[in-house]
Amino acid sequence: MNNTVENENTLPIAVVIGATGLVGRQLIHQLLNSGHYREIYAVVRKRFDLEVSTVTSLTWIEIPDFSQLKSILGTYDFKDADVFSTLGSTQKQAGSKAAFYQIDHDYNLAFAQVTQQQGARHILLVSAMGADTGSLVYYNRVKGELEQDVQRLNFEYCSIFRPSLLLGERQDARLLEGAAQSFFQWGQNIFPKTFYARPITAQQVASAMCQAALLKSKVVTQGQATPVYSSELSETSHVEIYSNKMMLSAS
Repeated sequence: MNNTVENENTLPIAVVIGATGLVGRQLIHQLLNSGHYREIYAVVRKRFDLEVSTVTSLTWIEIPDFSQLKSILGTYDFKDADVFSTLGSTQKQAGSKAAFYQIDHDYNLAFAQVTQQQGARHILLVSAMGADTGSLVYYNRVKGELEQDVQRLNFEYCSIFRPSLLLGERQDARLLEGAAQSFFQWGQNIFPKTFYARPITAQQVASAMCQAALLKSKVVTQGQATPVYSSELSETSHVEIYSNKMMLSAS
């Protein structure tokens, strides 16, 4: 790979959807502090208060109705961008299976399609442990279908992250997930640190995404540390899968 040393003109841009979520908020902070991007676009329904103390520019793209993702994002130039998809919901939160599918599959796929069409180079997608198109669990089956459809797009690189239960303080209340978080946080010492299904913090997932983006970058940022994450290659050579165990091991 012929990397070039960073300067004001060669630094790439990043585009994030799902910035209000558990992983998304952590990711925005880490991307801003990485010094690797000249500008970060946060695609949100409604912007939120965020303290920014870096020189990296943060631009909000407010789209109240995500069915308009393609028409609005289609007006932007995302040439060579890294695009991060952390958008996700649950069936209970969405209100129905159809609404859940629209958010977790259709909106994510629309985001991937339009950013690829506008020149994005690398997509980094948060999926879930157990994602499989043949799963008997509806949630995992939807995640598997999304992975499959995103992999078919013509990105130069595609990185997929499959976390277990996410730990962290959510802005939206998820009762069952909150109870599970409390139990697993209480029992963290019971599980070996590399237990494949051990709950993982949103910060760890966001860190893995940042490192994966730097690993595939055309630009070498001054002082950039060597990425410590390893991944599994899928059947498609440009796709890499980051399992929960891999993300835990690198933390």
